[in-house]
Amino acid sequence: MSAAHQLLIFNAGSSSLKFELIDMSGGAARLTGSYAQGGDGQFRWHGAGAGAPPPAGTLGEAAGRVLDWLSDAGRHGRDLLAGVAASVHRIVHGGEKFRAATLLDAADLTVLAGLGSLAPLHNPAALAVIGAVRARLAGRPLIGVFDTAFYADLPAAATHYAVPERWRTQFGIRRYGFHGMAHRYLWETARRRLQGSHACARLVSLQLGSGCSVTATADGRPRATSMGFTPLAGLVMGTRSGDVDPGALLYVMQHTGMSAADMQIELNEKSGLLGLSGRSADMRELLELERRGDAAAALAVEIFCRRATHYLAAYVAELGGVDVIAFGGGIGENCPQLRRRIVAPLAFAGIEMDAAANAAAVGVAAGIGTAASRAAILVLPVDEAAVMAADADALLLQ
Repeated sequence: MSAAHQLLIFNAGSSSLKFELIDMSGGAARLTGSYAQGGDGQFRWHGAGAGAPPPAGTLGEAAGRVLDWLSDAGRHGRDLLAGVAASVHRIVHGGEKFRAATLLDAADLTVLAGLGSLAPLHNPAALAVIGAVRARLAGRPLIGVFDTAFYADLPAAATHYAVPERWRTQFGIRRYGFHGMAHRYLWETARRRLQGSHACARLVSLQLGSGCSVTATADGRPRATSMGFTPLAGLVMGTRSGDVDPGALLYVMQHTGMSAADMQIELNEKSGLLGLSGRSADMRELLELERRGDAAAALAVEIFCRRATHYLAAYVAELGGVDVIAFGGGIGENCPQLRRRIVAPLAFAGIEMDAAANAAAVGVAAGIGTAASRAAILVLPVDEAAVMAADADALLLQ
C-alpha cells in the first residue's frame, strides 16, 4: 500500500451517520458530512450545499446516498470513490474476538451479526452501513475499528462480575467497555497537550453525549470504565438508563409479564434523561426547562451530574490520585455549567476549576483548571475519525 491513499471513514451511531474522506498523504483537506435522524424518522443530510444527498429511511440507505454523492464527477470534478483504498467502520461491540482493528471478511461479518443483541442501538446500524459499502466498493478492504478494543486488556478485577463462572464461560459475560476510541483520543491528546508542563500519568476521562461513559487510565492503559457488558451500564444517558438494580428489572418483568425484548427497549430507548424528565433526552432542552423552573428537568440534570461525580471520584481513588480530568463529547465539550457541577464536589481534594476559563470553553480545546488545582482539567473536542484512520492505516501498511 502506497503512502498516498484515501480512506473513507464511516461512524454509525444509533441515529446518525458521519463520514470523512481522508487523504492519508496529508495533501488534501478532509471532506466530511453526516446524516442525522429527524423527528419524522427520516435521516437528513447536514453540512453540504445545494445538490446534497436526499433524505434516507435507514442508515444503510444513508450510506448509499453518501456513496452516490462522492461518486458524482459532475459535482466534484471526478469520482471521489475511485481513489478510496479502503473503507473504515466504527463498530461498537467487538465481543471477545475483535481486540484490534481488523480486515473484515464474510466470516467476520457473520460473527458481528451475532453480536447485534449486545449493542442493539449500534451494531446493526454499523452492519447496515457496511453492507451498503460492500456492495458498492466490492473488492476493496473493509476495516472494522472497535470501541471495545481499548479495553481488551482491562484487569480481571475490572472485567469480572460477581456471577456464576458458567456465565463467563458459556455466555462471555464480562465488562467490555465502550467509547474506547473517544477515551483513547482524550488520553493521547491530553498527553501531547501537557507534555513537559504537567504530569499526565493518571487520567480520568468523561465522554458525555447522548451516550456517556467514564474511564480511568494509567500510563496509557485503562484500569476501569463505567460501561459494561453492553453500553447500558454506568452513567445516566440520553435515553439509556445507566446503572439500575437488576432486582428492579426482575421485579418489573415478574409483575408485568414484560419480555426481554420489551425490557431492552425500555432501558435503551425510554430511560435516561428522557425517562427522568418525561420531556426530552436533549440536555440543552433540559437545561432551559430547568432554568424555567421545571422540577422534573431539574431532577434529571441533578441525577446526571451526581452519577458522573460518583464515577469521577471513584476513579480518582482507583488511580490513587489524578493528574488530569478530561471532558469530551457533545455535552462535555459544550456545557460549562455541567462540567462545573460535576467537578465542584472535588474541591476538598484540591481540584479546582477556573470559572472564566470554563465558561469560555465551548466547543474548543482548553485548559479550565486553576493554576493551583492539583489536577489539570481539560476540554478536548474528540476526533474519533483520526483514531480510526491511524489504526486502519497502520493495518494497511503492514
